[in-house]
Amino acid sequence: MAEKKKKGFLSKLGFKSKADKLAEAAAEKAAAQKLVDEKMAAKMAAINAAALASARKQDESAQGLSAEETAAREAEEKRLAEIQAARDVARAKQLAEERALKEQRAAEEAERLEAEAKKREEEAAARAAEEARLAAEADAKRAAEEKARLEAQALETARIKAEEEAALAKAKSDAEAAELKAKQAAEAKAREEARLAEEAQRKADEAARIEAEQLAREKQEADRIETERLAAEKAESERLKREAEEADRRARIAEEKASREIAEREAEAAAEAQRAADRKAAGLPEIAPEPEPLAEGGFLGRISAGLRKSTSRMSDQVGAAFTKRKLDEEAIEELEDILVMSDLGYGVASKVTDRLREDKFDKQVTDLEVKIALADVISDILTPLERPIVFGMAKPQIMLFVGVNGSGKTTTLGKIAKRYTDQGKKVLIAAGDTFRAAAVEQLTVWGERAGAPVMSAAQNADAAGLVFDAIQRARNEDVDILMIDTAGRLQNRTELMDELSKIIRVIRKQDATAPHHSILVLDATVGQNALLQTEAFKDTADVTGLIMTKLDGTAKGGVLVALSDKYALPIHHIGIGERIEDLENFSAPVFAAALSGVADALQD
Repeated sequence: MAEKKKKGFLSKLGFKSKADKLAEAAAEKAAAQKLVDEKMAAKMAAINAAALASARKQDESAQGLSAEETAAREAEEKRLAEIQAARDVARAKQLAEERALKEQRAAEEAERLEAEAKKREEEAAARAAEEARLAAEADAKRAAEEKARLEAQALETARIKAEEEAALAKAKSDAEAAELKAKQAAEAKAREEARLAEEAQRKADEAARIEAEQLAREKQEADRIETERLAAEKAESERLKREAEEADRRARIAEEKASREIAEREAEAAAEAQRAADRKAAGLPEIAPEPEPLAEGGFLGRISAGLRKSTSRMSDQVGAAFTKRKLDEEAIEELEDILVMSDLGYGVASKVTDRLREDKFDKQVTDLEVKIALADVISDILTPLERPIVFGMAKPQIMLFVGVNGSGKTTTLGKIAKRYTDQGKKVLIAAGDTFRAAAVEQLTVWGERAGAPVMSAAQNADAAGLVFDAIQRARNEDVDILMIDTAGRLQNRTELMDELSKIIRVIRKQDATAPHHSILVLDATVGQNALLQTEAFKDTADVTGLIMTKLDGTAKGGVLVALSDKYALPIHHIGIGERIEDLENFSAPVFAAALSGVADALQD
């Protein structure tokens, strides 16, 4: 059985709780149920007994039992009915106890639920009370703040009103003082504004003055620069004009000199031929010409002597400028001017100064160091172009000589022909200059000296036709080398350049690979004009190589370096005199040493 709970305070006072009321109701209901069970058990026992009696009677009727047997059976059935009734009562009692236990548990659960509900009600009441308290406190705080705000507002309103009243009172008494003060303030403000305006105007005037002075200085500097530029352009234009005039003058003088020399040599050759003919007609033996002495010093000595004019002026200037002098920008500019005036050109001059700047800048240099640097640059430029004439397998080898009048073209052809015949080669010379009778006569003299036949035509005959016949003859006579002279042409004479193009077309109709050697002969005395001649001939005649003559008679030998630096054409020979042996095979290192003055310095 469940343990009895302690009575509460209200139970002690006689008041019953809901749980007590439920317990009493449950007890009453249990007692009533017990009474009902007992009555039901008795009733069931009676029913059972009646059922058994009825069954027994039926059995007795069926079986015909005696009275003793019947009484014994009734007693047994009564005992059995009582036992069954007791069992039924016990079962009913068990069921009643189970129902009472369930009801007690239900009462306890109801009590627990009631307690939880009461606890929730108490907690809800506590929360409501706390919320009410907090709300009351918040309302009180807001009310207090509002009250304080209203009181402060009232105080501020009172203060403002008092100040306004005081100000009105003071304004009435101090109106004149205020007016005077305002007037003084206005005057002070006006004076300050005037001072500021004056200061601003002064600063603006100063800025305008400074700007005007700056603009004036800039304009003055721009005018000075423009004046200097115009003066420099004018000076450069005048210098170029003078150089062009000087080049033209020298070219005319050289051409006139060459013409005179040719005429003298032709007259001398004619006289010599006449004397030889006279001696032959008289039956006297032919007198061989005496060989002219060779220059002393060997190959380098001959070239150095031949280039003496080209070397001396430049060497003297370099020596004067660089006698233990510090190599700075001023010295480099001076050296550039010397090299350019020596016809080496700006490209070569820049290469020399760049090399010196790289190795010797800001150091003491001597004239020999400068000359060696010049020789190195000249050798670097010319060495790849040092190329002798090499013949191929075609036969005849056709050599075309081109150049302007007076360049030494015919004389150079004769000297080379003499070399080849001395080597045992069979040479045929074609006098393609049909415009000048003297040219044919001069070439004939050289042909006799070289022991090579000369083909010529009437004056003003078609030079291309002569060349065609010469090729046919060379093939028929198994000639090794056909050397073709051409009329001297100024590069600006279009009709003469067209005639040269015609000759080349005729040659190529006979042999598509010819001319095998198209050699441009240049006169060193014309200086920078040689560049213009090369430009004109290199495309028209498909120039394959150069020969430069008269290096012994000019101070402009450096033009060969400028020419090579610009066009990079192979160089076969250089002419440094009138004799046959003065036509030298070109050697870049020797030429560089001779032209730069290094050879003379070493010999000294």
